[in-house]
Amino acid sequence: MNSNTYNWQGACGRWYELEIVRAQRDWEQVGGIYMFVKPHDGSQFGGPICLFIGKTDDFSEALARHDMWQAAENLGAREIHLIAIKHAETRGRVMKDLLEAQRPILNKSMLRRVA
Repeated sequence: MNSNTYNWQGACGRWYELEIVRAQRDWEQVGGIYMFVKPHDGSQFGGPICLFIGKTDDFSEALARHDMWQAAENLGAREIHLIAIKHAETRGRVMKDLLEAQRPILNKSMLRRVA
């Protein structure tokens, strides 16, 4: 993976390296986990902050016009962090792990179900 990455920790203690990408681009037709992220604000304690976590079988379909991007952008999201994960079972496990650790504000309804 390139140097434009960020490591997020899951609830189990495992670290996941996600690629940092811009919101406007051509998305690959692969599955994985993605986060809408408010970038670090430059202060000692200021982020980055995960605002939303999702999973998909196809980034090109999920991210082309995502219904949560505007809400995340309104809260300061400027980046999308993603990791390609081939197997659906693994995607589900990683998403649950990251949801429990990061507790993104725009995933409140999902947090009630997985917690």
